[in-house]
Amino acid sequence: DTSCNPDTKMIVPLVLVSLLAGSAHSANPLPSYMEGVFVLKTSNGFDGYMKALGVNIFTRTIACALTPTATNGQTSNGDITIGTSSTFRTTNTKFRLNTAFQENTADGRTVSTTAELKGNRLVKTQEGNPTTVETREFVDGGQKMRLIHTIPSKPNVRSVRVYVRQ
Repeated sequence: DTSCNPDTKMIVPLVLVSLLAGSAHSANPLPSYMEGVFVLKTSNGFDGYMKALGVNIFTRTIACALTPTATNGQTSNGDITIGTSSTFRTTNTKFRLNTAFQENTADGRTVSTTAELKGNRLVKTQEGNPTTVETREFVDGGQKMRLIHTIPSKPNVRSVRVYVRQ
């Protein structure tokens, strides 16, 4: 007899529903190695980057002297959260991948930002005056995060800040 067992007819749909429900709950876009708390270890070119954005010397001096903590996470509905805190300033951003959003940058610009996941990198393109790119590159199995700031219209300006997982 080639007919299905009645119990089997019920199990298959239940398995499919379970699989679909499970994938809906695991729809978080960030890989787990990108989540967590990271502390600044080294910084190169940050003063020049801020200067190119028109940040005053007082603010640049303070910013370069700080050791900020970066916290990357995601909510259950798939929003990505990035927080940066120091004794001088705290910033928090929440967004979805591949969806433009308005962002107020730490240097005081209001930009239209779109974030993309590209392999081991989270890339935020901030369209404004000027347009800037923030790349968070995760290396050493997520133990280090390189925060790379660039200005496409000024290819000689580049900041690389290395954070280590706390």
